Amino acid sequence: MKPNLKLKIDIKQDVANAQDRFWHSARYNSPFNWFFPKNFRYILSDNFSNKERDKIISEYSKNFYQVNKDEVTAGFAQVKKQWQKEESRFYKIVGKLFKGHSWPKVKYTGYVSIFNMFPRNSKEKYFYFPYDGKKLLPTKTIAHEMLHFIFFDFIGRKYGADQNTEFAGKNPRYVWRVSETFNNIIENWRPYKKIFGLEKESKPYPGCEKMFQAMKKQWAKSQDIDKFLDKWLLVKNKTT
Repeated sequence: MKPNLKLKIDIKQDVANAQDRFWHSARYNSPFNWFFPKNFRYILSDNFSNKERDKIISEYSKNFYQVNKDEVTAGFAQVKKQWQKEESRFYKIVGKLFKGHSWPKVKYTGYVSIFNMFPRNSKEKYFYFPYDGKKLLPTKTIAHEMLHFIFFDFIGRKYGADQNTEFAGKNPRYVWRVSETFNNIIENWRPYKKIFGLEKESKPYPGCEKMFQAMKKQWAKSQDIDKFLDKWLLVKNKTT
């Protein structure tokens, strides 16, 4: 059974994507400043208040969608068409990977974004994806986030863990690192790469290089999801 996933264009949602994730969490001076297009990074200036930034982001986004309406609409239509071609194979391989683990009966939503980063809201079950392939392959981005959703549901049921669970002696973001590195490994797995016609290797996140190499060797020996994740997420190591 495949999940209930809808892909949408929603300008208000994309505005919130920029406003809430960065300004309201006081992270606009973080390394994530590349979230914004280069011609819009003037907004990083300390000369603006959060209220002013919110207004500027809203106006910038509305104007972009209006000026580039045809391009965004056409790109979105192409992404939907391509995803329809690939989703069956994606869900099939994910089903085998997680040994028939069923998708939660919830609604998932993917929103188009005009920005340069495509975050996921694990609680509300939505994420963002590009409407063109200039920097990232849209359907790969969609699959990446859906893979996260099934991963966290799987480890929640089996290990009682989520992305905020901490493990003794590990980085506070350990589970997040495991999830991202796991995705890297699967995205480099030949059967998976064939679905999206991927050629380049998915690289590990900064700080996850050693984990990536260890998982890579482990996956090459055995593709058993239980044995694979037991090594990284056994409950006995959990501290919270």
